[in-house]
Formats: sequence, C-alpha cells, structure tokens
Amino acid sequence: MSMTDIINEAIDKISGALFAGVIGTDGLSVEMAFAGGGAHLDIELAELELGTIASAASAASARIGSGYVLDLTIETEDLTYLAGMITPGYYAVLGVRPDSSLGRARFAVRQMVARIKDEL
Repeated sequence: MSMTDIINEAIDKISGALFAGVIGTDGLSVEMAFAGGGAHLDIELAELELGTIASAASAASARIGSGYVLDLTIETEDLTYLAGMITPGYYAVLGVRPDSSLGRARFAVRQMVARIKDEL
C-alpha cells in the first residue's frame, strides 16, 4: 500500500480531519493530503511550521537528555495538530477540528506511523 493510500485512509477515518501527511524536521513535506473544510487556514504553511516545531522539540529533548520526541499534540482554537514519529526526523501528522475525537485521532496517527514503518 502506498503512503498516499495510508494518509488518505487516516483522513477518511476521522470525522473533522482537515489534512494528514508526513513531514520532515527539515521543514519539507514528504506527502500531504487535504480533506478540505479549512479554507481559512494556510495548510501549506502549517506543514512548514509543524516541521519547525518538531525540530525544535527534538533539539530541546536532545539537550535535556530525554530521548526522541515520539508524539506532539498542539491544540489551538480552530485546529488540533497531532504528530507521531516514524523515524528520527520524520513525523506522521494529522490536523483535526476541535470537536473531533482526540482519542480516535491519536489512534489514527499511531496506525499511520505503524503502517508507514511497515512500508519502509
């Protein structure tokens, strides 16, 4: 199964999902898919910024000596961003509306991570 299929299935499973994909901590997206509904959001900028946040969190964790950053959750007024580490430097991400089930969204990210790892 392709990475695109895995990402699209994650979007389809979660009510209120706006996007999903794989990003690198270098700020470049590897693969992204959009569900729509977030016209007022700059999703392409979100890809870049999520990579930057993951990179900063990873660097801080390394300085502290606490190991790799495995998961990130950022909640805002309009969107919740979830990320799970695939390999160091690469994260599966999912953006959902605040009224979405965070438990289901977290599970979807973990499934994306496991399935993408299997494909590597």
